[in-house]
Amino acid sequence: MKGYFRKRGDKWSFTVDIGHDPVTGKRRQKSRSGFKTKKEAQAACAELISSFNKGHMFEADKSLFEDYLMVWLDHIKHKVKSGTLTNYQRAINKWIVPSFGKLPLSDIKTFHGQDLVNHMIAEGLSPRYIEYVMTVAKTALEYAVKTELIVKNPLKYVSIPRPRRRQYITWSFEEVDRFLTFAKQDNPVYYICYLIALSTGVRRGELLGLKWADINLTEKTIRISRTMNYEKGGFTFGEPKTQNSVRTIAIDDELVFELKRHKKAQSAFKLAIGQDYNDLDLVCCREEGSPIYPRTLAIHFDRMIKNAGVPKIRIHDMRHTHLTLLLEIGEHPKVVSERAGHSNIQITLDTYSHVTPNMQQETARKFSEARKNKKMG
Repeated sequence: MKGYFRKRGDKWSFTVDIGHDPVTGKRRQKSRSGFKTKKEAQAACAELISSFNKGHMFEADKSLFEDYLMVWLDHIKHKVKSGTLTNYQRAINKWIVPSFGKLPLSDIKTFHGQDLVNHMIAEGLSPRYIEYVMTVAKTALEYAVKTELIVKNPLKYVSIPRPRRRQYITWSFEEVDRFLTFAKQDNPVYYICYLIALSTGVRRGELLGLKWADINLTEKTIRISRTMNYEKGGFTFGEPKTQNSVRTIAIDDELVFELKRHKKAQSAFKLAIGQDYNDLDLVCCREEGSPIYPRTLAIHFDRMIKNAGVPKIRIHDMRHTHLTLLLEIGEHPKVVSERAGHSNIQITLDTYSHVTPNMQQETARKFSEARKNKKMG
């Protein structure tokens, strides 16, 4: 099996023979077009042939949507994180397949998607989660459009409830200090995790995947280049959430001091345990060097919140606390965006829009004072 390539105008196309119709005996072909270069067409052709050889070619009027979804997940597994793939699978098994998974791919209509949305609303699911489930279904069908299994996405015009903007609960500087005081007295190992999170705004996976090789105590920087995930199969290390998540974060003198003290204590444990120490070079780890279970950290975090008497927040809200406080003290959103690892500044502004009104007022005040001083001068 091979492809035939052709250039029409400034675009390339290819055609692949995929055998003969068992009834008519006529040759069957698969064609795609619209590629900017021959190299792109060759890559797409190779992927299509590979899919055919694996038995992944589908006929939209004969193949069930649930079977197609499994192939779609297989095709994208190298593009998304394992945790993301697991969440996709859960949404598919729980909601999408029971709703219209038994239909042939070509038989899915807009009203099938609308029925699912209405059912999820009746079940009391949040608008945000309903949006997530439908995004999974729409994305899967969009891939079917791109691979020419169907002509258009039947879920494109499904009406979904608009998610309300999430209201983040964050701590003040005083609450941060109070929480850290109690955490330090209770468990120094977990304390350093919380101090790093509240001082840098890193995500939990980035925090638990942090290694000493990523920290430059002389330059006072932390390099975020990996994330740690835990699933039933154990701990895995992978790339951060996005390309922009790979970043270098400046740290303050207090964190440098505490990291030096933590490293010294960790070295003492390593010496005492000897060969039984599981040396993964992790900054945040259990006393014997093994990774910290995210759930264990969350349980301890909740207990410290109660002990400190501060507002209850999620572990991820330590990140929001850090970034919110930076904006409140007047740090430029561009700097905050880079520190957060956002792909663009608009994400920062949209996420922390509750802070920007105060920033606008402060800007107006500064402008007024500068204008008055200019007149007086």
